[in-house]
Amino acid sequence: MATFHEALKHKNRISPVLLKRSEVMAVGVGYADPSKPALGAGVIVYTHHKIVPSSLNSLKGAVAKAGTAVPVRFVPTGMFKTNASVSKPKAIKPTLFRNRIRPVPGGASIGKPDPSATGTGGVIVIRNNQLYILSNNHVLIKNNTSSFSATLQPGSVDGGISGRDTIGRAFQFVRLRPGAVNFQDSAIAIPNSNSLLNPRYLVSSSGRLTTVPGHLLSYPVGLRMIKSGRTTGFVRGTVESNNVDVRVFYGGTLGTLLFRNQSIIRGNTGPVSLPGDSGSVWLRASDRFAAALNFAGTSNGVRSISNPIGTVMSTYGLRIAVPAPGGTFKGGVIKGIAPRGNHSYVQPLTEEQRKSIRVVQVKSSK
Repeated sequence: MATFHEALKHKNRISPVLLKRSEVMAVGVGYADPSKPALGAGVIVYTHHKIVPSSLNSLKGAVAKAGTAVPVRFVPTGMFKTNASVSKPKAIKPTLFRNRIRPVPGGASIGKPDPSATGTGGVIVIRNNQLYILSNNHVLIKNNTSSFSATLQPGSVDGGISGRDTIGRAFQFVRLRPGAVNFQDSAIAIPNSNSLLNPRYLVSSSGRLTTVPGHLLSYPVGLRMIKSGRTTGFVRGTVESNNVDVRVFYGGTLGTLLFRNQSIIRGNTGPVSLPGDSGSVWLRASDRFAAALNFAGTSNGVRSISNPIGTVMSTYGLRIAVPAPGGTFKGGVIKGIAPRGNHSYVQPLTEEQRKSIRVVQVKSSK
């Protein structure tokens, strides 16, 4: 039986080799057998849906050459793609998540008009008493550049129109880098007024809201989560693998980008990450602490690729916005550091990796 530390070391050895192969989408660390956690950890290799037997045997041969007792599990998922929507996708839950809502809570439709993209405003965050909306670069930012970009709620595929439905503008983002290692697909939008945002989180099609008390610095494989998104609505999932190296298809000039230190969260009963769900934020089910920022998924939506939110929040110096007395707001609690020596948890970035992440300011006017 392998420990998570042994599985992580083995993943780090074989991932660079495996990800050079076109049939491999991602490599992460999870349970050797999800139905029997007591059997310990293993490496999970995510592959094309229709991988032929000869290719699978070749992959197994490449893994065998590394010479270890760590179990390796092959999971056919198909390609991972970003989930902003440029055309109207079919929502699989009632429409409130796609409606015009004022003030705007986390979990609702959001987007930009040019070029059109609609995703989800994941959660309301705060810095120096200013509220922001956290979502993805590819949802809020114009072509991965610092050009001015209006923020609409709802997004344009849900009827949002510049002017009438403009609630603010893109404010800061982390640039996506082709040919380099990426750690997050993130951006924040600043509202025209704090009064346009509601520091709560939409959890039902009837409009029920909950408070997110803060965010986690780390979380383990097997953790149960909940999430609200523009297309799939309120869903439940479980962390299938952490510390994942993954290739994500963006198309256009970005092509396919490499991400490291990601999480793959599997839906418990069906899709959790479909077009329009980009930017939605996973919460720990037990206490609703924010855990991960969804940005991509499989074509069937059953698996979500997500940035650990601790990295995202520290990049911008943000906290979750929490309602306070007198109609004011305060910063939420930060907790959940990875226990020393427990490698089932998301591991912190190295100093060199942190220094490679730079926040870009968006122009305030056209």
